[in-house]
Amino acid sequence: MAISRISALLDTLQKDIDGDSVSVGEVVKTFRQRGFGPLLLIPSLIALFPTGAIPGVPSICGITLFLVCIQIAVGSEHPWLPKKLKNRAISHDKLDAAIERSRPYVKKVENLLSPRIEWLSDYPFTRVIAIYSGVFALAMIPLEAMPFAAALPAFAIALTAVGLTSRDGLFILAGILSQAGTGYLLMRVI
Repeated sequence: MAISRISALLDTLQKDIDGDSVSVGEVVKTFRQRGFGPLLLIPSLIALFPTGAIPGVPSICGITLFLVCIQIAVGSEHPWLPKKLKNRAISHDKLDAAIERSRPYVKKVENLLSPRIEWLSDYPFTRVIAIYSGVFALAMIPLEAMPFAAALPAFAIALTAVGLTSRDGLFILAGILSQAGTGYLLMRVI
């Protein structure tokens, strides 16, 4: 599994995608060769930052995350998304603004990352983590009805994705525990 700096992934997203809007399919195509970690990270960041306040965005991100998680769980080598979901898009300007706002935080997090408890980012643990994360990705859909509530599962999955991308098991564990908090919130809402 390749180890990537998150800031480099965000740079790639800004530089490699042109046009007025960015589709889910373009994001998947951009990161296909870098593994599933970035494919979990980018939609979770989109839902976490102010772009997640746009109606429908948390649901689209949740469905995208769920589909990516299921593919990790079944051992797929390349991500696949339905055409309708691939064509869903967000304004390039809004994505750029969210990326720029996240940069200072990303730099701070990168200073904390290092490969540790690496076995959590290997098979078979990645499949179990993917199933667990997929369930909580779907929680973003009903939580979208409450202002900014979908940010909790987005944050938890972002932590998990950062851990998978950087092979940092400590971040993976933090993400898993945060996802449990999402479960608690969802039970309180329902």
